[in-house]
Order: sequence, then structure tokens, then C-alpha cells
Amino acid sequence: MAPAYDALVIGTGFGGAVAACRLAQAGLSVCVLERGLRYPKGSFPRDFEDPTNGWLWQHRQGLFDIKLLKGMSIVQSAGYGGGSLIYANVHLRPPAEVFASGWPEGYSRETLDPYYDLVAHMMDVQPITASARGLPPKTKRMHEVAKKLGREAQFFHPNLAVRFAPAGEPMPNKFGVMQEGCNYCGECDIGCNVRAKNTLDLNYLAVAEQQGAEVSTQAEVTRIEPLSPGYRVTYTDHAAAGMQRTVDARRVFLCAGAVNTTELLLRNRDVLGTLPDLSARLGSRYSANGDFLAFAFDTKEAWDPAVGPTITTGMVVEEGTGKDKTWFLFQEGGHPVQAAGLMLAMDPDRALSLPADLLQRELVKVLRTRSKEMASIENERGRFQAVFLAMGRDKANGRLSLSPVTRELQVQWDVPANLPLYRTQEQLCEDVARALGSRAAYNPLWERLHLPVSVHNLGGCAMAEEPAYGVLDPEGQVHGYPGLYVFDGAALPVGIGVNPSSSIAAVAERNVERAIRKVKNAPGWVAPERGPAKPVFADPSASMRVGMRMMPVVEAPHTPVMPGTDPLGSVVIPPGGTVASPTPVVGLRFTERMKGYLHPNHVPADDFAGAARAGQREGDVAEFVVTITLPNLDRFLAQESHGGIAQGTLHVKGLTPPGGAAVEHGVFNLFVDTERFYERRMLYLLPFTGVDGQPYLLDGYKEVSDNAGFDVWSDTSTLYSVVRKGHERSGPVVSTGIIRLHLPDFLQQLTTFSVLGTSSPLKQADAIRRFGGMFMGTLWDVFARAKFD
Repeated sequence: MAPAYDALVIGTGFGGAVAACRLAQAGLSVCVLERGLRYPKGSFPRDFEDPTNGWLWQHRQGLFDIKLLKGMSIVQSAGYGGGSLIYANVHLRPPAEVFASGWPEGYSRETLDPYYDLVAHMMDVQPITASARGLPPKTKRMHEVAKKLGREAQFFHPNLAVRFAPAGEPMPNKFGVMQEGCNYCGECDIGCNVRAKNTLDLNYLAVAEQQGAEVSTQAEVTRIEPLSPGYRVTYTDHAAAGMQRTVDARRVFLCAGAVNTTELLLRNRDVLGTLPDLSARLGSRYSANGDFLAFAFDTKEAWDPAVGPTITTGMVVEEGTGKDKTWFLFQEGGHPVQAAGLMLAMDPDRALSLPADLLQRELVKVLRTRSKEMASIENERGRFQAVFLAMGRDKANGRLSLSPVTRELQVQWDVPANLPLYRTQEQLCEDVARALGSRAAYNPLWERLHLPVSVHNLGGCAMAEEPAYGVLDPEGQVHGYPGLYVFDGAALPVGIGVNPSSSIAAVAERNVERAIRKVKNAPGWVAPERGPAKPVFADPSASMRVGMRMMPVVEAPHTPVMPGTDPLGSVVIPPGGTVASPTPVVGLRFTERMKGYLHPNHVPADDFAGAARAGQREGDVAEFVVTITLPNLDRFLAQESHGGIAQGTLHVKGLTPPGGAAVEHGVFNLFVDTERFYERRMLYLLPFTGVDGQPYLLDGYKEVSDNAGFDVWSDTSTLYSVVRKGHERSGPVVSTGIIRLHLPDFLQQLTTFSVLGTSSPLKQADAIRRFGGMFMGTLWDVFARAKFD
């Protein structure tokens, strides 16, 4: 029996909306499956007291899908319109150099520009300067900051997919869908209830339905299996109490978002076995797009985060050359007025001290509780809160995979390898906060655990000419599976460093055009809107292009960019890069080796010495070699938790392979206060996966206190250790004992110290001096001060 549809589109984000629209316009029968809900005007959740009331995907298919994965916290949207429902409306094109490496043959800014033009036409993009309501306060503040920091030549207003017509006056857009004008309510990132955002359901998807595409929402795809011809797709119908349904199609276009698309293919290859020949590269080349989040509180002048679209400005930072170049965008942000209390939960000066030994899920629980306590914050104080967002060209060296036993999705992300980017982003956040008369504060998941939060996930199903290098061919078709395509952010092979919505859509426009030409045997087919779509160029009044650089001309580079121009293409980058930050971020790194004995099921559990003796008799060896990275030495010294990143290898007899298991995003805390005044603890939280595929946690501490005798060496070299099942400190105890730092290993450790972020011998020496001063000063406080007080 012939498949019911010519094409099935899974997901309605920027890739899926483009695919559904063009396939329907080409006269193909199209079915669209979206796991989330439709959101008509006025229907986005607004219960700020109850996060389960419409907000979370895990609770009745809410708007936000938040994944707390090892190594990365990921925020996604679920709804008809995908990420466009909650993104900040920004449409930018990466510089040409982004396409110089890592992309298949045929991709460049020049070849993609006609498709970027098409996306700009469909999304009706324009900068905030096109609004008759004037510039919001935060927009003006950022221009002032750019001047103050000597970065005005890199300041710009990005194009936004926002309707800047008069507020409260519904009018049809170019596709016949009723919209109102932006009322500057600051609610872009939680769903626009006045329909002023040009979300995908108001353009691409509206056209798809006008052309006959059949749409099912609350339809979560779980299985894809080949037929002859085509594919059978199984999905869970959440609108029908979880009933399992199937649909057949000659071609399937997978557009569920970079993370969900990759996870679905992983499950079909590794669990269900329906797509066994998928490339071994599936899940690799994952990128967080350099996402970085920071805040500033008590700004000197009102920031008014709830006034205007979420993002209205940007600045480019470029330092270094060649493969060592750091490039990122800084954008100002905002939030709804009701979120002021939640933001204060991020303020280290007002928030209660957080325990140092919290891991990811435990920390999130504490923050949720705290945000509820602060939800009554008055609006006036919230006016002086600033939000900073950055994104950049990370190394795209992450990997998405399924746990061998639990089959849960996991991500391996190398924070130390990407520290040059994160460090430079921190520098600018500090500079901007200081220019606002404030100080920078950071997302606690980064501050405490050095876990990034990504809202711009890319990669996992990268395009490449050969399956040995990527999952897809250069036209987005899965290697080895004709008629199965991936058209979302998973297909992008590198981190592009800018808001990726336009790039995802432009690549989808390119590839769906090629697919339609083959299906219809119509080599000249183009999207109907290609005609009215006007080419977009760099603003000629601001700059002129000279090679890969932008050189200024007569007018100031902050001259308002008018609709129809490429604002990022008009940015001026001096030949030596942008101005250096006056706020150097210097880090420190060293390697530690410890060896000892752990004994399973020893009673009592706190008899560490007895467990170690029993473990020694039984040969229950335990040892680890971890490299501890302190990304920001200033913050490490100032914060009470004194936290760093621990990565390396850990071996526990019977639990890990002989060569050990990788420590997965471990945490190290130096000299944490306890309830006793003259006592400190060094904490080691080292998660790993056992030889049985199960998650485990080595939960250890060194107790530094002045007991009888001279015990400084014993205290700083003795790690009382518990191995727990699971990756939380509440997990059941598996084994206990003692692991020690031996003198030869300590002497070797001293040779491993290296300073990050500076090549200056004086600054390197100063960093070592400050770290040593803190270390020795704490030991003085514990062991000597009491004797002289």
C-alpha cells in the first residue's frame, strides 16, 4: 500500500516550518507532527506562582522543555512554532569566515545569502530603530556603555522578527494572519500574548496550512522505521491519553530541534534498532553556540528590563587570530516584570548562602525554592536589574549520547577546552556591569558548578560529504537512508556564534528547494516568495567592506540601521581586533593524584579508618588523577565555596574498568566553612559511570581542623570518601574508606600548576602568589590564629 503522504514533517521550529511551507507550496501532500500545543492569542501561561501550570513540558506538555543533562543544562521550546515562541526574535547572519571550514562543499555566505534574504522577507525583520515608540531605556543604556568602553564601532541594533505597528490595532500581515503591534511588555521569551512577535505559526506555518498541510499537535514521535517505499513513523498522541498512532510517508523531514532530533535518531539506532546503519558520528560535533548568561543588580540608572523587546542591541568582540581567535556577540537582555524576584535569586549579595556541596539537580531545587520566597519583590527594585547574553564560536567538540544502561540522554562537554571563550565573555560582562555602576553576577549553575546553560543548541547530526565525517549529506539527507532528512539546528556542523534562527531557516530553505526539485523533477523550482524577497546588504552609511575587515567611513558606526540592511555586516573590526578588556580573567590549573582503599558495605558507614583497613586487607584499591581548573581566580578567592572543575580518571576496584572511569564534570571546593569556627573542609564530588553502566558519585572531604599534635599534613592529605549510587549526594552508600595524597605525588603536583588567561610572567607569578596566600592564610587561621587570639 502506498504511503499516505508525500512528506511528513516532524517539528515546527525554524527547520520544520520552512520544510512544511515549501513542500505544501510545491503541491505535495504534507503531514506535520508537533509534540507541543497550539498557542492562540492570549493563551501563553502566566501563572508565575505554579511552574507546573502550563510552563513545563514534563507537566502536561507545557511550553518549556528543560533538560538538566550532565555537563550542560538545556532549555528548549515545545509548541506549534517551536523555538520561535520563546526566542528573543533576533535574526543575524554569521560573517563569511564562519563558513570557511567545517562545512560541506557548496556552503558559503555568498551562496546562502539569497536564502537569508528569503527568511528575512518571510519573518519581516527590522531593528528596534524602526519602531515609532522610541528606544527602550536598556537600549539607550547599552549605547552609552559601548561609548564608555570604546566599543561603539562594534555596537549595532540587530534585526528583529517583531511587528512594530501601533499596539492594540489588529491588522493582517502579508500572509493574511491578524497581528497587533509590539506594546513593549518585555514578554518575548515567555510567549507573546498580543501576537506582535512574528512567530512561525503566523507566517511559514500559516502558509503551509493554507496550502493544505495537515497538522497534528500533541503528537510526540518515538519511532521511525523504513518501509518500501518510504517510512513509518510512530507517535504518542498526548491529546488521546497517550494512544500510539502511526503515519506513513514517502519522505520524512526530521526537525525536532538539535537535541531532540539527535536523541530520536540515537534511540532508533541504539535502542529500537530500526535505523541501525546511522553514522557512528551521530551525536558528535555538538555545540552550545557559546551561550553565556550573566546579570547586574542595582544599576546606577534604571535598566527597565520589562520595557521593550527582550534583545535590541549587540556588540562584537574579536580577539586573537587564526585558530586561536575568540569571537562572540554580547547582547543586552530583559525579562517580564513578574520575574524580578526570580532574578534576585541570582544575586549573591541578597541571596542566602548556598551549601557548597550541591550538584546540578539539588542546586536547581534550592533555586526554585528561593525564587518563590523572593517572588514578591517590588517592581521598582526590579527596574534596576540588567540581563546580559552572549554567544560565540565554541569548539563544537561536545557529544550527545545515550547512557549504556539507563538509556538517558547525556552530553559530554569540555568546559576547560572552551574556557578561552567563556573567560572573554566574563571579562566583558564585568566591564559592562561596572560601566552601569554595578557588578556582574552569574547563573549559579555556572558560578558554582561551571555548567553552561544553552538555548541555542546546534550539531549532533552534522552535514558532511561522507558518513565517516557526518550523519547527513550536504543536502540534509541522512547517509544510507534515502528520503530521510534533518533540517534543523542538528545539521549545522559548527557553532556559528550568532543567534542561529536565520541560519537554521536559510539552510532549510536551501535544502528543501533541492529536495523539491528532485521530487518534482523540476530543476528550476523556487519558493514563490523568492521574487518579492529583496537582497539585504551591509549598511553603506556605516562602513565599507575591505577584504574580511570593515573600515569606517564618514558617518559614525552607530548610525541607525534601516530595514533591508545587514547590521552585523556593518560592524567595524580594527585590524588588531577589538579593544582589550581592562578586566583580565586569570585562572589556575593543577593536577592531583591520590591513592587509597575503599571497602563495600562497611558498617558503620562513618568508620572510614576501619573501612580503609578492611579494604587494604581485601585489596580494594581506589585512586584518581584529576586536573582541577579554577576558571576565574578572582571569583574563586572571593566566593565562599571556592569552587573549581575536576576532570580526570577514577579507579575503584569492582566498580570501574582496570584503567578507570572518566570523572564526569566533577566539582572541587577548597576550604569551605563548617559550623566550627576553626575548621574548614575540602570537598571532592567526582561523578563517574561504573563498569555496570550505572551512575556513581565519589563524595569525599578533607577535614582541616586543629586537633592534638601537628596535623597539617595529615588533614590536607586525607580524603574521607564515600561512593554513592547515582549522581546525587543523597544516593545510597556503596563503599567507604580513605584515599590519601602521598608525599611523592604532592611534590609532583607542585610542578603541574599553570596559570590560564595571561602570558605575562608577572601576572602568572601574582596569580600563584595570591592562590598560595589564600591557601597558607587559611591554614594559619585554622591552626595558629586561635593560639594568638
